[in-house]
Amino acid sequence: MPLAALIAGLATTDLLDTFPPTWCLGALLGLTLAASFLRSRYPFLMALALLFFVWGQLSLQPFLRPTPGLERFASDRLVAIQGVLDARPEPGSTGGSRVYLQVKRVSVDGREQSASGRLLVFVKEGRAALHIGDRIKLSSRLRVPRNLGLPGESDWVRRLAYQQVHVTGFVLTADDLVLLRAGEGWLHDIDLLAERLGRFIVKVEPGAEGGVLKALLLGDRGDVPEQLQEAFARSGVNHILSISGFHVGIVFLSLCQFLYYLARRSEWLALHLKLRPLVMLASLPMVVFYLFLSGQAPATLRSVLMICVVVAALQMKREVDPVHTIMLAACAILFAAPQIAFDVSFQLSFLAIWGLSVLTPTLPNPQHKAGRMGRWVLLVVVASAAAIIATSVHVAYYFQRVSLVGLLANLLVVPLMGYGAVVLGFSALVLSCLWQAPATVLLHLAAMLVRWSDQVVEQLFHAPVFTGYVPTRLDLLLACLVLCTITFFKSRGWRCTTVMALLAILVVRAAPAAQANDGNMRVYFLSVGQGDAALVHLPDGKWMLVDGGGNATDTDTRVGSRLLLPALRALSVRRIDYLVLSHGHPDHLQGVLYLAANFEVGQFVVHRETLAAPELQQLKWVLAARAVTVRQLGGDLTPLQVGGALLEPLWPVVGQAPQSDANATSLVFRLVHGRSSILFTGDTGMREERELLDRGVVQRCSLLKVAHHGSRYSSCEPFVAAVRPAAAIISAGHGNAFRLPAADTLDTLQSHGVRIYRTDLEGTIEAVCKADGDVILSAPYGHFN
Repeated sequence: MPLAALIAGLATTDLLDTFPPTWCLGALLGLTLAASFLRSRYPFLMALALLFFVWGQLSLQPFLRPTPGLERFASDRLVAIQGVLDARPEPGSTGGSRVYLQVKRVSVDGREQSASGRLLVFVKEGRAALHIGDRIKLSSRLRVPRNLGLPGESDWVRRLAYQQVHVTGFVLTADDLVLLRAGEGWLHDIDLLAERLGRFIVKVEPGAEGGVLKALLLGDRGDVPEQLQEAFARSGVNHILSISGFHVGIVFLSLCQFLYYLARRSEWLALHLKLRPLVMLASLPMVVFYLFLSGQAPATLRSVLMICVVVAALQMKREVDPVHTIMLAACAILFAAPQIAFDVSFQLSFLAIWGLSVLTPTLPNPQHKAGRMGRWVLLVVVASAAAIIATSVHVAYYFQRVSLVGLLANLLVVPLMGYGAVVLGFSALVLSCLWQAPATVLLHLAAMLVRWSDQVVEQLFHAPVFTGYVPTRLDLLLACLVLCTITFFKSRGWRCTTVMALLAILVVRAAPAAQANDGNMRVYFLSVGQGDAALVHLPDGKWMLVDGGGNATDTDTRVGSRLLLPALRALSVRRIDYLVLSHGHPDHLQGVLYLAANFEVGQFVVHRETLAAPELQQLKWVLAARAVTVRQLGGDLTPLQVGGALLEPLWPVVGQAPQSDANATSLVFRLVHGRSSILFTGDTGMREERELLDRGVVQRCSLLKVAHHGSRYSSCEPFVAAVRPAAAIISAGHGNAFRLPAADTLDTLQSHGVRIYRTDLEGTIEAVCKADGDVILSAPYGHFN
């Protein structure tokens, strides 16, 4: 009950963002003490539950209502920062890294002053060769993190707050982080040892296998190729790349077996001591040391605590109940660090081990060898199924997919990488400190097993994944209630009835709902940062995406997987019928390229000159490989019927002089539904706007998608006067380096009485265009000022 009440308090505060008065905690503590003297236990249990509920709520207050610190330095000014690293630098997803430090001093305009707070520094290129305890100096502009305001977006600000980060910085390269003084202490020494062992692994196995071994043994996934990580994720075995209870359990059992083998060599020890409890106790320090060596991940911490509980119970000759052990470990972690309750790896780790404990049936122990082998295979299958079932709803919630080949992948990969590569690799790391020659041999053997596992995963990579289920927080609660019912309901009849009812509700909620078509055209101007992406729900129910966002200064930005895909899932989009690209610049192209390769696409719509650009070569290969129809449009072609609306291409036209700037050949078109119309202008400039005016094709529109993110080189006054929109949408990134939208453009629009909506200030803008000409605009996904 205390654990359930604590989690309920944490979840309530996270959801509602409210806190009770601090005095409530003291009052409830007194009430609980008073209730303990009553003969009935129910008042005591109620008071205890309320105490832990309020405790859970108040424990998040330092994270969500912190004392103001570094926020006062957040501005466009460059400041000098001194701080001490309090965590290991983390690899970034595109070759950079992330560095966390406790700030000590900040210098603004040459004036140095004391400061405190935790700062996250993004390093665009390179990985800093720094360690816990190092004091460093850097220059950066500090920013208060903000969410984008996208449907299906994870709460980035809240995630950082739970890491006590409320301000972020940015540097271009790792060399911009200047080491002032090396750290000291045992954590710093362990960090150095982990780095040395990582270098040894990469030196012996410099390829992808070495990167996987670093992830398996040290928790460092920085050298695992992104494509291979995606293959592991799609195959349902991504957990094997993260240090978890599975790895720690294998290391612990291997140590126990090794020490037991050595102890049995001594006749005196065998006669006078109980060897099995003794070797388990002797293995604990090594396991705790491995916890810190591998980075102290929540899943690893949970496993080490559970092992400690089991060993302590055996030493005291007490029975060990798996569920009680899990709950005790959860209590210990959440009491010390309540914010970890919202860590994805913590949730999946506990759900997996909980599912293993309550869903895996007890199998008989066959005596003959063939029976033991069959039992082992069956145990692996049942255990994998239990873990997959227990975590499936949460996996779908966080990753928008569930692997359909997870059972097969676990059956093949777990023995190779878990029982094989982990044991051999861990032995190699220990031996490398004494004798590198045999350690090298063991590491080669481990790499061979990893190579075989990689081949299996790559073969299963193309297997289908289930992406049609988009659960909500209610579904997460229902999934946890199923496990609670199986675990705590004593009556078999009530247990079966309740579980079936909860599962029926989950199945009904998982069934794809038929989308009602009200005859309107809905347009979602997606807030994807400094880029363009507009999703159109056409009157007949089909979907069109105009551009896909991206980053003009970083071609490795994962806008497709991190921003577009969750938004599409949240809006129940399962197929893009018309994928439109205005031109080939990265801030429009990157998301389009991702969706063309990873999403079902009906037609690709583009201008012929854009299609011939070298930037689209990779996209053309993808479209050809997936047999996607390519339709070329231009201002001289006839309008196109799309999903109950009319697409009227306006620009470019045949015969114009070739343009070296792709912006000048942006696809400009009007999307018409009844008396409502939207003008999409890409990144065209004033010259193209004047040519459109000269051709006489500019008509009044209900809504204007402002060209070039509101640049002062677009949206000239005659053009705006001719379009006469009721409202205009500007897609731009908050605080972007280009300082867009420009003040001149805003003044021009306002002088014509145009209502202005901006994704950098309001998040995603939704426009409901009715056939009678009425257009309703809103920002339903939040304001982010």
